[in-house]
Amino acid sequence: MEREMVERIERAENEAFTSMYRAASGYGTSTVEVDGVAAVWSRHDDDPGYNCVINLDIAIDPTTTIGRIEAIVRETGAPVLGIDGSPAVVAAIGDERIHQLGFARDYQEHMWGRRLSRADLDAAGDEPAGPVARHATRADAAAFARVLNIGYELPEESVRGHVFASTIEHHGWFHYLVEYDGQPGSASALYVSEGVAQLFVATTMPDFRGRGGQGALIRQRLRDALDAGADLATAQTGTENASPRNMERRGFELLYTRWIYAKRLGD
Repeated sequence: MEREMVERIERAENEAFTSMYRAASGYGTSTVEVDGVAAVWSRHDDDPGYNCVINLDIAIDPTTTIGRIEAIVRETGAPVLGIDGSPAVVAAIGDERIHQLGFARDYQEHMWGRRLSRADLDAAGDEPAGPVARHATRADAAAFARVLNIGYELPEESVRGHVFASTIEHHGWFHYLVEYDGQPGSASALYVSEGVAQLFVATTMPDFRGRGGQGALIRQRLRDALDAGADLATAQTGTENASPRNMERRGFELLYTRWIYAKRLGD
């Protein structure tokens, strides 16, 4: 995929996180921009991927910029600060310098992309009978948060599910639930901006895994993305679960694998 397409995808991901963290400020999320570099964080979440400096590659002086961001994040009581180690960031700054700034490799993510066309989705044909993804509304916010948290194997009351639910029915956002025997068991979100569809989280509660929920969520999000005018779709997944296979089966191309770097602020 051309560099211009990768840049569009990265801008969409950055915009999605910023939009969501602004909407979820009541749950302890914040955003800041320093020297043009954006950071988002949630003081009740200890995952560096959700407390992250997004586009450090554009910093003229990364050491000064990170220092200023870290001071702001520390003041709010956040437990961790991460750096999105995309190829652009690593090429501009270098893995060694990131370590010198006090950040260590924490975990890896795959970034995926595919072009969208109605013809391609129609040619794929109908999937076997199975669960159907429906749109979540504000009335579903509590159920959506609960399913997302349990699917992530987090405590039911974790703030993360509520952060994602905060943008239900907001402009550009689509949220989904899959029900099994009348009970919500899978949850997901989609953000569309400037022709790019960001397929966000897709989680399934343990009791309902292996029943086709993830495939239903991908299909519905791609249809909605086309209807919203997107010509490009992207998603990020872990490297060791079933999600990469789901992406490949539905025409996504692996763009790159990135490290999420972390600095524990209590250390």
